[in-house]
Amino acid sequence: MQGQEYEDDDQNYQDEDNQNQDEYDQFDQQGFEQNQNYENFDNRQQEGQNFNQFQPDQQKQIEDKISEDLEEKMKMLDEYAKDKNEEQTLNIRMHQLALAKILVFTHGKGQFKLVKAHTNIGEAYLNYKCFEQAIDHLTLALKKNNKLFNEETESKSYNSIILTLLGKCYLEINSFEDSLDLLKKAYETQCQLYGEESENSVQTLTLMANCQTKMKDYDNALETILKVYGITEVKFGYKSEQTAMTFIESAKIYACQEDWIKQSKCLIDISYNKAEYVAELYSVLAGYYNNIKQTEDQIQCLTKVKSLYIDMFGQNDKKVIKIKRQIALIYLNEDRNQEALQELYETEDLEVKTYGDGSVQVAKTQRLIGSILITLKDFREALNYLQKSLKTFEENGMKKSVSDVKQKIKVAKEQKDKGRSQINPKDKSNLIQDY
Repeated sequence: MQGQEYEDDDQNYQDEDNQNQDEYDQFDQQGFEQNQNYENFDNRQQEGQNFNQFQPDQQKQIEDKISEDLEEKMKMLDEYAKDKNEEQTLNIRMHQLALAKILVFTHGKGQFKLVKAHTNIGEAYLNYKCFEQAIDHLTLALKKNNKLFNEETESKSYNSIILTLLGKCYLEINSFEDSLDLLKKAYETQCQLYGEESENSVQTLTLMANCQTKMKDYDNALETILKVYGITEVKFGYKSEQTAMTFIESAKIYACQEDWIKQSKCLIDISYNKAEYVAELYSVLAGYYNNIKQTEDQIQCLTKVKSLYIDMFGQNDKKVIKIKRQIALIYLNEDRNQEALQELYETEDLEVKTYGDGSVQVAKTQRLIGSILITLKDFREALNYLQKSLKTFEENGMKKSVSDVKQKIKVAKEQKDKGRSQINPKDKSNLIQDY
């Protein structure tokens, strides 16, 4: 069982992680100090102390006021939980469950409040990776909710939410058949309530596809994710984040089948407007093209990444420099030395502006440029670049690099005299590795 176990009772929950606790303690003091008074008041009410002095209508007014305040605090906690981490959210859901018990058992409110409270705490445990506790609370919520179909209008639609969360729990613990059974029941309910093309089914269907993939039922997984695509394209648009996620899920399935080409086509279709995420996906796609030896497509993807990074971070950002290095090394591996050299000239210029003229990274680029220039028979310029890199390596006490560059300078002079112009394949491999 991952995560930390928590006690589920009406006592105050003690948070062992003190990070951000001062903020929560302040809210806890202000928000729940009055609740303690309410609980004490309820106790007094049960004991018949100081309560019978009021007239029945006054007693009713007091009870209603307490109940209203408790419900208001439940709503406040929902808002408060929105920007909290998993552990803080779990703490909040504990308090809400305690309040729900007071409302139901002391103030006679409907059982559906407990259904919601157990569902919320179950989801919090799920997000905190405490799957056993999550299953316990969600199962209890499901049992309570099934008894309310004829009493609570919201009950049936809420059933699909609980079933989906339970399905996700069982998926997390690799109980795939149980997971798929629960998710199918959730989807059937959603179809009955909203129709087969409702956005309410997107999460459930996506989890079903994940489960089918884990079971290696790839055909059904692809069929399921195609349903999701059909919904998201109509409801949110082709360029939406939701539709983009269907391409990612499809790509994952194709990856499990080791069908890199189809996977690449799925990822290349992603075109929604979160630039940094798109850049990351194109970087992944470039790696897949490398696996299937499609160099031009790999370079095209990295070029798109470079353009996105320039738009987001500016021309001189380190991420832009890193991508340009990658592109240069691909050209070098393909013996496209002129194209590699052009990328490296631009890279050197950016590195000087970013790191400074005497930086080690600039020296590494200069060493590589010098080596390529030897291949292109520009020995004078090659020696110029090698000498600049040598100076930086010596200033930084990098003995191995100094020795390496001195050897290259010696070779460059010899090649100049003999007219040689090819880099030994082993030397080229070492150059790329060092860079």
